[in-house]
Amino acid sequence: MEYTPLKDLRLEAAFSLSKSVGSRDKFRPAQHTAFDGLTDPTLRGDYRRSQSELVKWGIDLTGSWNKQLADHYITANARMSVQEHSRETYGNYVTGFPNDNMDNLLFGKKYNEKVDGIESTSRSIGWVLAGGYSYKYKYSIDFNLRLDGSSEFGKDNRWAPFWSAGLRWDAKKETWLANLSWLSDFVLRATYGTTGSQGFNPYQAHGYYTYSNLLLPYYSSDATGSEILAMHNEKLKWQTTHNLNLGLELGALDHRLTARVEYYRKVTNNMITMVSLAPSVGFAQYPENIGKLENRGWELTLSAIPYRNMAKQSYWTVTINGSHNTDKLLEISEAMRHINDVNAGNLKNAPLPRYEEGQSVNRIWVVRSLGIDPASGDEILLRRDGEMTSAVYWDAKDAVPVGNTEPTWQGHINTSFTYMGWGIDASMLFRFGGQVYNQTLIDKVENANLKYNADRRVTQLRWLRPGDRAMFREINPNGSETKATSRFVMDENVLQR
Repeated sequence: MEYTPLKDLRLEAAFSLSKSVGSRDKFRPAQHTAFDGLTDPTLRGDYRRSQSELVKWGIDLTGSWNKQLADHYITANARMSVQEHSRETYGNYVTGFPNDNMDNLLFGKKYNEKVDGIESTSRSIGWVLAGGYSYKYKYSIDFNLRLDGSSEFGKDNRWAPFWSAGLRWDAKKETWLANLSWLSDFVLRATYGTTGSQGFNPYQAHGYYTYSNLLLPYYSSDATGSEILAMHNEKLKWQTTHNLNLGLELGALDHRLTARVEYYRKVTNNMITMVSLAPSVGFAQYPENIGKLENRGWELTLSAIPYRNMAKQSYWTVTINGSHNTDKLLEISEAMRHINDVNAGNLKNAPLPRYEEGQSVNRIWVVRSLGIDPASGDEILLRRDGEMTSAVYWDAKDAVPVGNTEPTWQGHINTSFTYMGWGIDASMLFRFGGQVYNQTLIDKVENANLKYNADRRVTQLRWLRPGDRAMFREINPNGSETKATSRFVMDENVLQR
């Protein structure tokens, strides 16, 4: 429904209602390999059928106002939306199907005692207010305010407010640039604002219950049993990111050459992670908002059209885009320090995440290695204090940041040619400047068990006798049990079609 009380004002109201029904069937006869080894005919072959129903309704109220006053253009928009989603799924599991011709539930020998399923209802409400102003479409400013509320959020943080604002200057419309015929575009812009992502399942912020294991008859009561689905956190917040973006857009020779350069800085608060719990609690993990992370970097796009024939609808384009990003942890919580302690105790032959303020989350934390000692065939390591030791005294406490899996630059190169509706395209990916921990090399060569088939490098590149300058430690028939060291941190430079 639409109503225009004034020339520049428009009001709209909309109501939507939808219902969708689906079904899913999965049948496997007794001859399926999943039942190899089973002799009970009532368990060989299975059929799982489920039905689902989703009902959605929503109300949207919108108001928009646009006004042109000579060289001034003003816009304003407001919107409110209310939604509800109700979902229900149920099904059953039957076993005992002798062959693939008897693929109906009626032929099953053994039925699950209970019908399983799930029921959920979620409601949300949101408001959006946006506005903008432009003078001669040369100088522009806009803003956006948003407030979202949802039943899926924790009860202590029902609302998620976000906002953004931006400036834009089309310098090509200035008199001192308008006469440069070769220049097509010259635009400067800047934006700042906040965005958010939920990043967690509804049951992680609420106490959801399941009846699947305890839906049994209780002769002394008219109730039934249930158990909590997961350890929840009512204080769980949205992951929020503060974004600063500065951009430059250039075009030349009637847009046959274009370039876009952007600088960004993003600070993410309330990062969500799963914190390990003691076994006595009854749950393995617990969701928690922890830490603050900064990402900053550059994005670059260059495009050229070396050949263009409008009459024949013929074009040849070449595009290169790349990005450079660095990240740094600004704050870590006690939960993250606990994760560091747990990972230090579990560190073996593969690096594990470690969180330190001022460091990247993509750092590779291992013990520094000076290589294989030609005299003994053992690995020489460096402690945190710089003292040399052997691999026998490897200690996870000596792990330091050695490499970073984040590449210095990564992006794509693409070229395409089009002629009269026909086209050909070629592209490749590039990535360079980062490091990777070569887990395959340590598992299949260094720590290979000679009782099984092994890579030829297991014997060819090993230390065998005093004086050998080798890549790998001396042979141990049961594997060398080498722990995580910098010897297996390698540069990763990739050019891939």
